[in-house]
Amino acid sequence: MSKEKNSMKNTVLTRSLRAGGYSVLAALILLAALIFVNLIVSSLPAKYVKFDTSTKKLYTFDEQTKEILASVSEDITIYLVAERGTEDSVVTELLDRYASESGYIRIKTVDPAVSPAFLLEYTEDSVSNNSLIVESGRRSKLVPYSEIYKTDYSNLTEEDYYNYYYYGITPQGETVFAGENALTGAIDFVTATKIPKIYSLSGHGETALSETVQGYLKDENFETDTLSLIASSGLDDGFSSSLVTGEVSVPEDASCIFINTPTSDISDEELTALISYIMNGGTVIVTGDWRTVSLPNMVRLAEQLGLDLCGSLVVEGSQGHYYSRAYYLLPDAQSHTITDPIINNGKYVLFANSHALLKSENIPEGVTVTPLFTTTDSAYAKKNTDFENISYESDDRKGPFLSAAAVTAGEGKAVWFASGYICEDSADQIVSGGNSNTFLNAFGWCCEKTSSVSVRTISLSVEPLTVTESSANTWLIIVCILIPLSAVGIGLVIWMRRRAR
Repeated sequence: MSKEKNSMKNTVLTRSLRAGGYSVLAALILLAALIFVNLIVSSLPAKYVKFDTSTKKLYTFDEQTKEILASVSEDITIYLVAERGTEDSVVTELLDRYASESGYIRIKTVDPAVSPAFLLEYTEDSVSNNSLIVESGRRSKLVPYSEIYKTDYSNLTEEDYYNYYYYGITPQGETVFAGENALTGAIDFVTATKIPKIYSLSGHGETALSETVQGYLKDENFETDTLSLIASSGLDDGFSSSLVTGEVSVPEDASCIFINTPTSDISDEELTALISYIMNGGTVIVTGDWRTVSLPNMVRLAEQLGLDLCGSLVVEGSQGHYYSRAYYLLPDAQSHTITDPIINNGKYVLFANSHALLKSENIPEGVTVTPLFTTTDSAYAKKNTDFENISYESDDRKGPFLSAAAVTAGEGKAVWFASGYICEDSADQIVSGGNSNTFLNAFGWCCEKTSSVSVRTISLSVEPLTVTESSANTWLIIVCILIPLSAVGIGLVIWMRRRAR
């Protein structure tokens, strides 16, 4: 009997061991399968296995970014400059998304504490933690951390500007994430065949561009510099007791010459050099104001471009075509490569203190003038301007006038804006970016720049939950009274049923 019991025990034990062995083997196979699947998934691009669950959609690419990345056909390396353990998780995730979108992009992290000589290859300035260096075989570009997270002041009111200028009260801007805009712009920069270079003419009391507008040009991947044609002209080596004039010429690397509202006239030599530059394929952008008509050589430059500076301050008679004051013009946009985006987005462009401008009756041969913005026929140009009397007088010239025009002359191009406010921050704020967009579009058209980077920035401000007093009272009753009473009631019912059993 005991032998039978032992035999049965052995049989049961054998079956248990066999079943246990099968379970262990199945577990090992399942574990191996999971590891294999995990390896496959981890090797897939982030765009297929990672979803943008951020509330602000920080990692959802703009269509413009997708187009630029799709056009990349050369190797690009993006270096994340960060000390070990201090990497910004948002930046690293964004970089992974870029690498998964294009097979030409590689991401590397460089610890400046371990490799201090690395940064000297790109810049001698100090580089903040979590900055980026984007490099291709053509060139490289540094993207400071301050351009990834920055403060946006575009939503400031006129009262904010007033308090800043007159009382020194610093306005409270909005923190935005501009990582995609900065990184896409850098990629566009390092892969571009040619980087347009803009020279701002100096020496005639020109208005300097604001830091904001210079930032816009930098974001659009334009190189900028100042130019004095007189100072750069050559002189004879030998001594002469009489005044010697040097040869005036535009630098060969100039893609465009920008003349921003000069208050004194250009010289005859500068005029000749500018006209020659345009006719031989160069481009010029000019802004003026009501004083420009008193500068003879600037008037001659306009004439060579088929334009007639026919009067001083322009005043608009139609109330629907000016802002605040009758000489703060809101002219009608005409279809052109420069203005079509403005028309499509329904934006205004503000021209303040404009001079009168018309297409010349005697346009030089080979010159074509296309209106960009026009006033109504109720506008008039003052003959004498003292800013005390802007009412219409009998000797004032009636409109309509051009507020801006695009010109093709010979092999070159030009854009003439009748107001310097086209690139003025306060005017741009009033029309929600209409002026800056037009200004940048003009450079894009002149320089034949095919790509433009204007990717959205994302506000990181937490919007407060605003509720009315009645809504607050309703939620107070629900949360503090009804929900607790319901819980107590359910508990009592369950207790009574159990007790009844």
